[in-house]
Amino acid sequence: MHTPDWFRLFPAAAHRLAMNLRPGNAVAFWQDSPEAATVLKERARWLAAHPERHLLVADDSMEAVGEAVDWIMRALDRTAVSPATAATTLEPDWLVLSGDAASGHPVLGGAVIFPSGWALEEKIGRPLHTVHEPVPGLRQSLEHSIDTFLSRLAPQAAWERDNWGLAADDRLNHHPALPLPRLGPDATLHTTWLRLERQFLTRLPASSAILFGIRVTNHRLDDLARVPGLAPRLQNALATMDEALASYKGITTARAALVEQISRFV
Repeated sequence: MHTPDWFRLFPAAAHRLAMNLRPGNAVAFWQDSPEAATVLKERARWLAAHPERHLLVADDSMEAVGEAVDWIMRALDRTAVSPATAATTLEPDWLVLSGDAASGHPVLGGAVIFPSGWALEEKIGRPLHTVHEPVPGLRQSLEHSIDTFLSRLAPQAAWERDNWGLAADDRLNHHPALPLPRLGPDATLHTTWLRLERQFLTRLPASSAILFGIRVTNHRLDDLARVPGLAPRLQNALATMDEALASYKGITTARAALVEQISRFV
């Protein structure tokens, strides 16, 4: 079972957007976790209820999407399946981006059952820079690094990184159409979860498309605050996060309360 490197995710320095890439392991990322039965059941339920939200392929992109699914199944030593079957038999979400830098690496398709506040149906066919456009500061701080990384990504290489946010519940599906609870000034550590996205990237050999995996897990903040040495880093990340980014992540009104409560563990 994968254990997040919390001290890598929360460095001692002030918060900033960063690529923070590390070498990836395809089998470790895509294989079933101990919670697989529960997670896959939930994936099947949401896909059956809203296929138009969660499984989409752009026009003329099925070949690249099929190659992505085949690549994952070969990595796991499993029998080839359709993208629809892969959507409910793989725990992580997955996206396929065009390998064409000139067109901006548009989203070709994918199965995103557990989005973190965004809608696949709004992103399909759009270049990556417009997908990232709503994130404050990302264009200035990371867009060049992202473009350089994707242009140099080789088929035999796999990379991983982490992204995080906070949530008022531990539900996996945070599609924006759902009526989800929001963090507010009354937030507490035991009712706030750190929503962690473990992300995976590789280039597919035939199409040169890019496979992007997202595995979501939730971690209650009071549990993280008890990890020896982590509380001051959590506190620092929240306290130093840019105001626009904190607002985008839905943290602003809860930030003061959470920072104060974490300080009790410092």
